[in-house]
Formats: sequence, C-alpha cells, structure tokens
Amino acid sequence: MSKSFSLIIIFLLFGGLLQAQSFQNYFADTTQRLSIQTEASYFYGSNGVSNQFINHFITGEKIDKEDKQDAYKNLKSKNVFGADLNFSLNAEIPFDTLLGKSNMSLVVGVEMVEHADVFFTEDLFKLAFDGNKQFAGTSADFGGTNINYFNYQQFNIGYVKYKKQHGNIAREGVKFSIIKAQEHIAITVPRGKLFTEQYGRDISLDVNYIYNSSDTLNKGIGAFNGYGVSTDLFSEFYLKNNDKITVQVNDLGFIQWNKKSIQLEADSIFNYNGIEIDNVFDLNDSLVANISQDSLLNLIATDKSKGGYSIALPTLVNVFYTRQFNSKIKIDIGAQYKILANYIPLVYINIYFNFNPTFVAQTHFSYGGYGRFNTGLVFAKSFKNKFQCYLGSNNILAYFIPKATYSSSTFVGLKMYF
Repeated sequence: MSKSFSLIIIFLLFGGLLQAQSFQNYFADTTQRLSIQTEASYFYGSNGVSNQFINHFITGEKIDKEDKQDAYKNLKSKNVFGADLNFSLNAEIPFDTLLGKSNMSLVVGVEMVEHADVFFTEDLFKLAFDGNKQFAGTSADFGGTNINYFNYQQFNIGYVKYKKQHGNIAREGVKFSIIKAQEHIAITVPRGKLFTEQYGRDISLDVNYIYNSSDTLNKGIGAFNGYGVSTDLFSEFYLKNNDKITVQVNDLGFIQWNKKSIQLEADSIFNYNGIEIDNVFDLNDSLVANISQDSLLNLIATDKSKGGYSIALPTLVNVFYTRQFNSKIKIDIGAQYKILANYIPLVYINIYFNFNPTFVAQTHFSYGGYGRFNTGLVFAKSFKNKFQCYLGSNNILAYFIPKATYSSSTFVGLKMYF
C-alpha cells in the first residue's frame, strides 16, 4: 500500500473526531491531485436577540433586567434563532490513479452535523424569561412556534469532474451520503395561547401541538436511532468574459427515525388552579417530579404513541456570481436559502484581495439568514503548494460589540496535497 493511501485510511479512521461542510477554495485548483481536506465551523444567531444575550444564556451567566429589556426592544412579532456545528474530513482521489480518467476524482469522507432552528413569538420569549405575571388579565400568544433540533453523522462518497470552459477549468460534482441518525427533537405549535386571570387565581392554556423525539433512553455519539440519505450537488459555469456562476444544493435528503421514537399530541384547553399541598413543611421529591418538563408535556398531551417517523433535512440552495477584476481582486455576489429551517433568505458579497499568490484576505457582508447585517473577515495561506489553511468568521463584529450584533461564527480549514 502506498504512503498516500495509508494517510487517507488514517484520516478516515480518526475522522469521527471532526465534522463539517464543504472546503472553501481560496486558491484555485488548476490540476487534479490527491488531497485531504478538513473543516470545522460553528454558527449561531437570531434576528431578534443580540449576541450578548445569547452568550449569557449559553454560558449560564446571569441575565439581568437590562439584558432582558434590551432584548424586548429588538424583538419582532416573528423571530428566528438558528445554530450549526459542523466538522468534516474528505479525501479527493484522482480517477487516473484508479480508472485512467484524467478529468474526474473520487471523493470520500465523513461528517458530523448538529443543527437547531427555532421560530418564536415575542410573547413566548417574554413568558419564558419573565413569567406570566406581565400578562395578567390578557393572553400570551405563542401560536406558530416551531423548534427543530437534530444531530447525526454521515459517510460520503461522490465525484468531482473537471471541464474546460472558455479557457478556464470549471468543476461540477455530486456527493451521496449515508446517515447514522443520533438525536432529534421537534415541537410544532399551530395554535397556542396562555390566559392568566387578572389576580392570578387561575390559568387557561389553549394549545394545539405536536412533539416528536428520538429514543430518549439512547443518547450520545454511539446512539443509532435512525438512518437516512442525502445528496450534495454543485456546478460551475464560466461565461465568455471569464466571469463564473456557481450553483450549490446541499443536504437534499431525509432521516427515518426508528420505532422507539416518541410522539405526543394535544388539541384542547387546559385549566390550572394551583397545586394542593397538605403539609407546607413536607415538599418532597414527588412534588418536584410532578412539575418536571416531562410530566408537564405528558400532562397536556391528549394522544401519546411510539413509532417511527421521517423528517426532510433542511436543504441549502446557494447561487453566486464571481468576477475576477485583476490578479489581486475578486468578488462574489450571491444569495442562499435554507428550506424547512425557519431561515430568512440571505444575500451576500465576498471581496477577495490577493496580497501575493500564497496569501489571500476576504471581507464578507451579508444580510438575512439567522440574523441581521453581518460583516466578516477571513485569511487564507498556501504553503509551497502542499498545504492550504484558512481561519475566519462571517460575523467578526460579534467579538467586539456583542450587544449590537446578532450572529456569531468561526470556521477553520486545512487542505493537504500529496
């Protein structure tokens, strides 16, 4: 076995420690070569809640009155939150090594994906962080709430094809993935209102909801709670003026969760008049258990069942136009949308500046997605045409003015040629 193929096997065996999307090509590949690339990234953001509030919530810091008042000022009638954690490891093996095809490469790899997205109302946010006292004599409306969280690992296999167009090398490719599903939680609330009597003597809950969950007794990275498939596609088109159009479709697929999955449903009105306590000095564990999250879900469920179900994966569609002005400056203008993910259409501009053939800086400007206005900065470096690496963020201001920004991200990648 050659040294190069030994390296590929070693990386694939230990690839479970990593997770990711697709490698960013800051340096154009003009020839096919055996390569291994890895990428790690995280992102979270909201169009209604600032980074400072999210950071305090995630780290468990105190969320004071000022934090909440600032959040209330920025909330909209319809708010979204999204988060992604991705790691990947992929190898590209030229087919001329395997089948004598000089313009195609085999792509194999592994990925780990964690995603969450939420649609929530202003009333629900206030109810969660300040209770129902503020709604005395009226109703808090949380209808339309939608929460989706999943975690899975996948094995990838596909190909990349190189083709000449107007004197340039364009690429196109397909990647098929087999998914090992780890965990899923989904809550959909088509109708939801919580009425609090003026003096707090009783509470009325009018709700229609569906709650789905994978096996709650089988968690962790080793959990195998379902299976699925997905497909990624991309294609580049060069125009006569050497400008380029790129079209990408990622995560087109589904997951089938197994028969141990749970579904709770309700479509009714519930009234709450308090808890009867026989002895105020004997508040035992059973009372605490009666007001736990699981017991509350079961309390307002009118239908409970176990069984498998399917979900469609949030599918990302990305289209962008690239213009190379000269040997130093290049620009991307694009738009992307994530289907089935409580996602706001995002438009963006990337501006690249080549300080020299081995060092590139990119600035990023965008609006939408899970956030508002974003600015980013990326640095990429090539070493003797053997290694490429990059480090950056599409939300660089989150680290300097978290109170005035609404998204945060960091990504890092490495590509090695053999």
